[in-house]
Amino acid sequence: MILITSAAGNTGRSIANYLIAAGFDVAVTDINPQVAEIPGIKKSFVGDLTNLTFINQLMGAVDQVVYIPPLFSAEETLIGKQLIDSAIDHQVNQFVFISVTHPILSTLLQHIAKRDVEEHLIYRGMETQFPYTILQPMHYMHNFNPAIVEQTNEYRIFYRSNSKVAYVDTTDVAEVLADVLRNIEKHNKATYELVGTQPYSPNELVSMFNQVYNKKAKAIYVPVEDFLDQINATDLYFRKGFEQLADSYTTWGLDGNSNILKLLLGRKPTSFEDYLREQQK
Repeated sequence: MILITSAAGNTGRSIANYLIAAGFDVAVTDINPQVAEIPGIKKSFVGDLTNLTFINQLMGAVDQVVYIPPLFSAEETLIGKQLIDSAIDHQVNQFVFISVTHPILSTLLQHIAKRDVEEHLIYRGMETQFPYTILQPMHYMHNFNPAIVEQTNEYRIFYRSNSKVAYVDTTDVAEVLADVLRNIEKHNKATYELVGTQPYSPNELVSMFNQVYNKKAKAIYVPVEDFLDQINATDLYFRKGFEQLADSYTTWGLDGNSNILKLLLGRKPTSFEDYLREQQK
C-alpha cells in the first residue's frame, strides 16, 4: 500500500486520484479530516506529522511513501527527516520525495527546507541502501484557477505581472510518479527535474486564458501583504515564506528545462493551453 502525505491539498488530492484510477492501493494522510473523503482510498490517517508516534504509526502501515511536504510549515525539515528515518526503521520499500525545482535557491524558505530534506535522504540512502527517488516539480498549473478567473474576470497575483515563471501540470507529475512506484529499481537514487513549460508572466497566462475562454480578463498585481491579509494568513512562517516567494519571483522569476519530463513521459509535457482546455470540460 502506498501512503500519500498532505493528501487533502491540491497536489496531494490530484496525485491520489490519479494513482487510484491507475489501480494502486492508496492510503492518505493529512491534518485535515477531509482527507478521509477522497474516493477510492484504502485507508486514511488523520493526524499531525510533527508527532513522532503518528509518524511511526504511518510507516508501520504502508509499503511505499510519497512524501508531499506541508505548505509553508516551520517544521517542514524536521518532518521530512523524521519520515525518512522512520521509513528506514520500518523497512518501507520505497520513499518518493516530491520536492521542488531548484531546491538550491537560498532566497526561498520552502526551497531551503526541501534542500535539507533531499540531503538527508541522499545520505541515508547511501548509508543504508534505502530505495528512494526525488521528483522536483516546477510551479503547478493548478495555481492558476480558470474557474475563478472566469468568474471574476481577474487573475490576482502577488508578484509583478511581467515576471516569468515556468509551470508543470500535476497530471504529468502523477504520470511520472506512477512509473516510479511501479519500477522501484529502475528509478532508485534518481533525481528528476519536472518542468513542463517555458516561463510565462501572469500577463501571458491571462492572454492564453482569454484566447481559450473567449474572455477579457486582466492580471491584477496585489502587494503580497495585502494578498496575505485577504486570505487571512496569520502564521508568521507562512507569511515570511510567501513574502520571499513574491520577492524572488518578482526579481528573478523561476524556470528550468523540460527535457527530463519529456523523456520520462515519452511525449511532450502538457502545455498551459492544454491545461486550460482540460479545465473547461
